[in-house]
Amino acid sequence: MTPSRRDIFKTAMAVPATWAAFTSALAAATPGDEAYWRMVQRQFPLEDRLIYLNAANVCPASRPVMDRHIEYLRDFHANPSFQNRDKYVEMRESLRGKAAGMLRVAADEIAVTRNTSEGSNIVVKGIDLKPGDEVIVTDHNHPSNNDSWKVRARRDGFVVKTVPTPIPARSADELIGGIERAVTGRTRVIAVTHLTSTTGILYPAREIAALARRRGIWMHLDGAQTFGALDVDLSAIGCDSYSTSAHKWLMGPLEAGLLFVRAGRIPELWPSIVTAGWAENLKGARKLEVLGQRDDPRVVALEAGLDFVNLIGMTNVEARMRALAARAKTGLAAISSVELKTNMQPELCGGVVKFKLRNVPTRRAYETLWERHRISVSSTPSGDSEGIRFSPHVYNSFEQIDQAVAAVKELAG
Repeated sequence: MTPSRRDIFKTAMAVPATWAAFTSALAAATPGDEAYWRMVQRQFPLEDRLIYLNAANVCPASRPVMDRHIEYLRDFHANPSFQNRDKYVEMRESLRGKAAGMLRVAADEIAVTRNTSEGSNIVVKGIDLKPGDEVIVTDHNHPSNNDSWKVRARRDGFVVKTVPTPIPARSADELIGGIERAVTGRTRVIAVTHLTSTTGILYPAREIAALARRRGIWMHLDGAQTFGALDVDLSAIGCDSYSTSAHKWLMGPLEAGLLFVRAGRIPELWPSIVTAGWAENLKGARKLEVLGQRDDPRVVALEAGLDFVNLIGMTNVEARMRALAARAKTGLAAISSVELKTNMQPELCGGVVKFKLRNVPTRRAYETLWERHRISVSSTPSGDSEGIRFSPHVYNSFEQIDQAVAAVKELAG
């Protein structure tokens, strides 16, 4: 049988695309059209039957990103000489510049790390704190921005104050008020998660940063769930530091991340690791990224991840992600036995959707979605954030969201 033009187009878009071919294809389409997003979706090597809704944990990389990573991985191992590896110095600076541009900060304020946890721990370990000082966190912070402070506090004698996270939040003012009431004259750090992985609450980071700045308090932001998902403007937010990873919403490589530290704060931060290559005169945040031998091809892959989302356009990425998440929340909220734990208001949410089935144990719901429908999600087994987590991204379709909601409805009975 002779294949149709549609079949030929589908096959062509399913094979690994060159950057030039992908760029040309996107230029010929409109971000508001589903055909545009089908082209984006075909850049990912996800299994046909798999409905992958776990961007908040780890995202697949696109074929263009993987192609560039593999190209330089082969190059590195074919010639690991100092001479061949010299090119990564310039590539790292190219990455730094692009990351800074995306976050609207200066290149010298960016350190290249291995993930969000490492970036947060550089801040945790690097700030001078003494007995009697106070650090404010929320109970839904990731452990790298919560337990890490508590471990250091046991050693150094300062106090960690934990603010409860409402589920869902009634307003931005409620979130700000919880932080503000915890502040005293001894508060030295406010460390919050920009968007929680537990229930998907988006904290009003700009207002919290302004509160901290008025009191001379360091404000650290965990951006694992916003970088590559939301159009993050750190200059507008005004935080002192922001850590993030490439392997989540940016759809980049594993073990690659970024740490922003505001220029005026960099001299206050002690490096966590000092090894060969470290020096007092390293410019800006570079003094925080000397961590020993690094996997240099990951630097290229991280830059490729930035190139991929910038090619689509960060505002387009955010709009699509929000549309998918909103579709899921609307469908789930219509199921009578579903308790939605994520806010509907755009200013209080992002791409993380958390819900609980009142009449089905969470563990059974999680296992059934996978075993019966091949839907990959995350779950929290107990506590105030107990439930199933959907976190869709640009490689998902509205049809997949509807299928996932239908599977939940079937499960609910």
